[in-house]
Amino acid sequence: MADQEVISSTILSAQPRAWDRLSQIGSSEQLGSAYLFSGPPGCGKEGTALQFAQLLNCKSGTENSCGTCPSCKRFFRLQHENLKLIFPLPTLKKNTDRENTAIDQKDLEMVTEAIAQKSGDPFFKIQIPRANRILIQSIRELRKSLYLKSETSGRKMVLIFDAHLLSAGQGEAANALLKLLEEPPENTTLVLVTDYIELLLPTILSRCQRVGFPRLDDSFIRNWFEIKMVKDTDIPFLTGLSRGNLHQARFLISQSVSDLMILIGGLIKTITQDDPDQWRKFTQTYSKLAKQDQSTFSFHFMILKIWFQSTNRFQKNLDDLLHHTSFKPGMERMIKTYPDADFSAIAFKLEDAVNAIPQNLYMPLVLINLLLHIQKHLNS
Repeated sequence: MADQEVISSTILSAQPRAWDRLSQIGSSEQLGSAYLFSGPPGCGKEGTALQFAQLLNCKSGTENSCGTCPSCKRFFRLQHENLKLIFPLPTLKKNTDRENTAIDQKDLEMVTEAIAQKSGDPFFKIQIPRANRILIQSIRELRKSLYLKSETSGRKMVLIFDAHLLSAGQGEAANALLKLLEEPPENTTLVLVTDYIELLLPTILSRCQRVGFPRLDDSFIRNWFEIKMVKDTDIPFLTGLSRGNLHQARFLISQSVSDLMILIGGLIKTITQDDPDQWRKFTQTYSKLAKQDQSTFSFHFMILKIWFQSTNRFQKNLDDLLHHTSFKPGMERMIKTYPDADFSAIAFKLEDAVNAIPQNLYMPLVLINLLLHIQKHLNS
């Protein structure tokens, strides 16, 4: 049980204000049927949702789940009968009867492995290859299971990760879920978790009680790096690049610091120089990456965004963690070369490019427009 206690305390310390509110909800008689957890990527929303579900089924009756009762143990393994997890899956293949659909065996094995990893690390992000939407079949099966009579005690908990992908495609899954929200089953709470609240249908938003999550504190990220035995000299640099995003922090420690410096320097040179050949190569490479490896695409663009945000702060004489790293000389050169540049606007455009992926926008056009806007804001 020591591992469970460590994981639980880590999750609760990540978002103390959000947890205080959820703990009060759990002990009140005003428990709602639907909640929306929203906030930036990698801030612990999913792990907190799992802890909330565990709390509402814990037999101890305390403000935090006990971690030792049979219910808590099953939640810790993500194998509780009252827990339903919904997340994006690959498009299902048609069976020969053309009426039923099923996830293939290879994808099923990846899903099983991902859930096992999530049980050991609530900060782990479930990302199945080729999964770019929440399937209507997942919502249909959920509805059937929730309306079945059950003899189990406790409260049924439905956690929908990457809930904004309910609206992908024609939005069939979102419309199917809406019917469930309009007539919620008895003794059931749904928790929708999203990084992109603006992509959810207004009709869904109006039926959920919202719980906002800020980015993680730099101190939390620093402690996480220390636990992962990262070199002390690298921690300020990596913490500055993480910007309170634990998914990004995890990706960062899988790279060497020198390789990161080369990557960032090369990308900055490509997007700031008016070179048609380099632009063509950049657009082709990242259009393909947006389709085949969204996590790497997002990582590259988010570290660029962070670099330009930090350069903007340098330009305005505001302190930033990255000003105390080897990035400082490059930022000084950029400001000297483009003294009137709007670096903040460039950072926003880079974030827009990342947000274009869940909106299924045409990425070659998105990237060309990005490069043109960067030139405009450099010379503004």
